[in-house]
Amino acid sequence: MYLDREYRPRRRRRGWLGRFWPLILLAVVAIVLYETRPNWLTPRTAPPTPTPTVSVVNFLADAQSALARGDYAAALAAYQRIATNEPGNAEAWVMQSRLHMLDQNIAAAYDAAAQAIELDEKNPDALAALARAEDWLGQFDSAMNHALDAYEIAPDNVEALAVLAEIYTDVGNLDIAQNYITQALTLDPTNVLALRNQSYLLEKRGRYDEAIAALDAALAEDPQRSDLFIEKARIYRVGKNDIGKAIEAYRAAVDANKTSVTLDALGEGLYNAGDHLQAVRVLQDAVELDPNYGPALVHLGMVWYARRNYEDSAIDLEKGLAQLGEERAREEYLYTAGLAHINKEPRECDKAIPWLEKALEKNPDSEPALAGMRICSGEASGETPP
Repeated sequence: MYLDREYRPRRRRRGWLGRFWPLILLAVVAIVLYETRPNWLTPRTAPPTPTPTVSVVNFLADAQSALARGDYAAALAAYQRIATNEPGNAEAWVMQSRLHMLDQNIAAAYDAAAQAIELDEKNPDALAALARAEDWLGQFDSAMNHALDAYEIAPDNVEALAVLAEIYTDVGNLDIAQNYITQALTLDPTNVLALRNQSYLLEKRGRYDEAIAALDAALAEDPQRSDLFIEKARIYRVGKNDIGKAIEAYRAAVDANKTSVTLDALGEGLYNAGDHLQAVRVLQDAVELDPNYGPALVHLGMVWYARRNYEDSAIDLEKGLAQLGEERAREEYLYTAGLAHINKEPRECDKAIPWLEKALEKNPDSEPALAGMRICSGEASGETPP
């Protein structure tokens, strides 16, 4: 059979579906896969990373470190952060109360202790802290009740025993006070509050050298306790009439912890020693640290008066007395504010009389206040006030 090798069979022409079916199939598969895609194929936005928070343990470490170096302001701030992060932490409030007592911010100490008791009414440390604040506020009955509550809950709580001793000392029952302080020191001979209150009791008995020795023992345990240096200075100044040793102790308080409180104590000590020039410098430093610290303002006003700067004396005394409040204002501060207005030029009796009247409310026989009233009333127009 002859074969025509030039022959080529005609290909059958396909339609467009035949030519593009692989692409169509691929598209269909893609659509199916998209509609039925697993979750891992779905793009997702990464969740936000939570902001890391500082552990309360870190705040506690900060507080303990600050206490060790005598930075009570930093320690207070750390305990405040603990209380914010752990609202139910009664101990954080107890520590705040104790730290406020060191700076003699008694109202804040009371509030912090009350908050601690609100969280834990059976906490002996909280009850003792509240009792001490009440004692310093002169609320002796309430202080005694809270301190005895603490003692009944925890008879071996050294803080409660020490506070009971302080309250009994303040009300004048020194024998019972000594009984409680002996118990406290038997349990813990190094407890700073117990040693401080032993000193206070000895001071009340007139045993000043022993009182100073007790404070030295407390300072050996906590050399940064500037408040103890201030108390030591008071014993030297008032008890032993040794103003030189008192100034040394005041300076030691500033070296231990330079605050408006310690600077004010040193400034007042210099004023009492008759060194008015240095007193002004130190008290101005105290006011610069805390422009609203009432005692420093008042003492600065007293020094200005001694230096015959009556204008500044009136300004600082009025600012300081506004911060102190009338209950804490001493008679001499009140009549000095009045006399400053009388002595300055021009005389302003309208501003002087209210202060003189407040001094007379505290002591109707106050001769400086009466002299100022006579001048303003014209009874002795030529008289120079003291």
